[in-house]
Amino acid sequence: MKLTKITDIGGTANFDVGQREILICSWNNGANPDFYAFDNSKMVRQVDEEYFAKAIAGETYKKIEHVLPGKVHHYRITKRKNGDIYFCTYQEGTIYGFDSLGNLILNWNIEVGEGHPIYDIKYQEPDYLWLAFPTGQTVAQVSLTDKQEVFKIGEYSWDDNCEPLSYPESIFIKDNNLFIPNMGNNKLFKVDTQTKKMDLIMTFQERIWQYEETPIGTFIVTDTGIYELENDTN
Repeated sequence: MKLTKITDIGGTANFDVGQREILICSWNNGANPDFYAFDNSKMVRQVDEEYFAKAIAGETYKKIEHVLPGKVHHYRITKRKNGDIYFCTYQEGTIYGFDSLGNLILNWNIEVGEGHPIYDIKYQEPDYLWLAFPTGQTVAQVSLTDKQEVFKIGEYSWDDNCEPLSYPESIFIKDNNLFIPNMGNNKLFKVDTQTKKMDLIMTFQERIWQYEETPIGTFIVTDTGIYELENDTN
């Protein structure tokens, strides 16, 4: 595989996906964040907070922010095909859901994770959420209908020497494949969500924080920035 560096902005952080572009929130070591975007040209440009919020949460973002305790850039976000959108309080345990009109449909203080905070969230049809608990070395699947955990990879251990997962900071799902990048061991795993078979895809030379396939390419986030991951044809 070939890695092409896009930017050093966003290293050790998450990016979000808008309409055919990537949105980055750079926290500036705790100061007021800066916002950036790049499209298929891979040219990074700075944008304002309103542009960022509208790109990742839609036209109803202001209505949503009246309900959320904070601005949308404080949350990990996942969407379903019907327009519903879910927000997870970063490093906490509350999940909010809104319909396509910005109406609140879910306020769930989950009792999953055995005290470990959620770092990322992804929706899977027809009615599931996948949650990343990096300090617990675990990724879990929960049912929105039953409000119960239905499957997990890991045992919610505080031991950072656990295998196979080691600080899974984020997750990505496409069709029936769940991708789990691990900050603790630099490994990227793929899980078939139907058979639950897990395969090692790649081990990187530095810590990997995020993996995502988007309409403009496949990208990873490492300590040193955001890279596009491509097949090496040479």
